[in-house]
Amino acid sequence: MSISGHRGEAHGAQTAGGGRGAPVADLRNDRLTGATSLVVPPWSTAKAANPAVVALELPVGTVPCPFCPVAIDDGTHSAGEETGRVPGGARHPLWSSVSLRNRWPQTVAVDAAEVVVLSDVHDAHLGDLDLDEASAAMGLLLRRAESQRRAGRFPLVFVNHGVNAGSSQPHPHGQVVGLPEADPGSRREAEALGAGSCVLCEELPGELTVARVPGATVVVPEAPTVDYDQTVVLDGHGPATARAVAHGVQAALRALYAVTGPVAYNLVVHESGHAHVHVVPRTGWHSGYELAGVHTCYVDPAVAAERLRAASETLARRSRPHEAGLAFDPEGDAA
Repeated sequence: MSISGHRGEAHGAQTAGGGRGAPVADLRNDRLTGATSLVVPPWSTAKAANPAVVALELPVGTVPCPFCPVAIDDGTHSAGEETGRVPGGARHPLWSSVSLRNRWPQTVAVDAAEVVVLSDVHDAHLGDLDLDEASAAMGLLLRRAESQRRAGRFPLVFVNHGVNAGSSQPHPHGQVVGLPEADPGSRREAEALGAGSCVLCEELPGELTVARVPGATVVVPEAPTVDYDQTVVLDGHGPATARAVAHGVQAALRALYAVTGPVAYNLVVHESGHAHVHVVPRTGWHSGYELAGVHTCYVDPAVAAERLRAASETLARRSRPHEAGLAFDPEGDAA
């Protein structure tokens, strides 16, 4: 399994005082995403010590919240027409997660945009849900994507968390958008995920591995788009399983927050070919480099992976064994 690219040529050298002779920034290209990244040497900036310079800000949102159970179950469909739900049980009296038609669809078809509310708890966080709850949420996202696929569309599945990640409501939710053609990111990755030449099936350097969980491996790309960028790679080709996606995403988010503190982030789920999830924290602002298509990273990917891996291992030692048998079915769906 590999999401690594190749390193750029050395561009000369200079001393710490600015003389010629020491290596400059390392230009890298990612074979999966096609991203071009400039990995800046640590001597050149203080940002490497604390790259998460953009503090998490949650949106104010609408009051009352349209995604809380009171609004969704008031019978008026004010939050949008319901398309599916996972029944709750004792811990979730009404539902664990629910999907709705997006009232403001940014698509060519009114039924091609859906919102998936990830939890009935207003201030919940995907990384803090237990594994069954997270699996229920991811399962509903994947099923609504399949519904769009059956309608002849190309589903784009994502989660925005925080103002800097594009979220307009604080209640945790994801979106499924049925596009008339595959999104550019998926098209770029298609060639790298072909049968017999899949870069995610190749052996990944151990120095870039963050965590291994049942059904998935969390890794740092060699050419990241941002500091502490991570990819959750599902085991083998075939349909993504909700539990493996949830397990991997939670491992990535928990390690991220342990290292950087709360930051905004985006999740993008790609199911075509070799299923994987991009976990992209908003650890900095775009500058001229990014606008020109070159991503700037101040933490070497191997160093980022080492820090995230250490955090993940510490969290694993502290966690309690998972208690199964909750009173709802993570794979259940009323639609």
